[in-house]
Amino acid sequence: MMMNIKINDGFTAIYEYVKKQKPLIHHLTNYVTAGDCANIALCFGASPIMADAAEEISEITASADALVLNLGTMNKVKFASMELAAVRARKKGIPIVIDPVGVMASDMRFEAAREIIRGGVSIVRGNYAECQTLLLETRRGKGVDSLVACQSEIGHLAEMAAQKYGCVFAVTGKEDAISDGKNTIIGSNGVEMLTKVTGTGCMTTTLIGCAAAASKDYLLSALCGIQTMNVAAEKAFMELKDTEGPGTFKTRLLDAVYLLSAEELAKMSKLREL
Repeated sequence: MMMNIKINDGFTAIYEYVKKQKPLIHHLTNYVTAGDCANIALCFGASPIMADAAEEISEITASADALVLNLGTMNKVKFASMELAAVRARKKGIPIVIDPVGVMASDMRFEAAREIIRGGVSIVRGNYAECQTLLLETRRGKGVDSLVACQSEIGHLAEMAAQKYGCVFAVTGKEDAISDGKNTIIGSNGVEMLTKVTGTGCMTTTLIGCAAAASKDYLLSALCGIQTMNVAAEKAFMELKDTEGPGTFKTRLLDAVYLLSAEELAKMSKLREL
């Protein structure tokens, strides 16, 4: 089934709102991709802040429009700060977006992700292996890389995980599936070059956080963030010369996010309902 035009209009409206309102996005992210996440938030039109000290975490979270939690470089101190931030965000009604990076790689990550998600989050964004691990509650795979997904299953994985945890699940990969447990959208944009640059998943989660700050419709917010990344990636890739590779692509990706218009986003998006 092709995408309902109202849904397309909905996520482009969120895109335009972010550009106008410049929401403040509080990140507790990993040190590998922190700068990339800050830059892509700025390119999208949001304002990033990245504070993880327990002494200030509640105060800063309370002033934010969205909270993004990333488990990429997890430790006990950072997890304690994440818990404090999540508690404050829930009390203030601030959307929480979590990226369960490598949740299948260790018991610590697995338990940390489940504890935060079960406490209440708005959106989970992960690859197939990460989301499958959370759904089945069984660790599979190694490192932070995704297992090869059966494309016919990705939509059902997102739907079942969303029902299990009571939040929106966004499963990203060759195709993407976003579900609130009742409605599931499949996206087919993006380019393989995204897999050649570290942190594009983390940056996608940041874009989702920016969108969630603009709308309580978290299904559309997740869709907006993912489509912004994937459509911008297609535009960036089209600009690459034969002598250019991942380094140039990353720079052009940031430029493409910055220059992308709502009209281009709507026109280039390849979406269907499950």
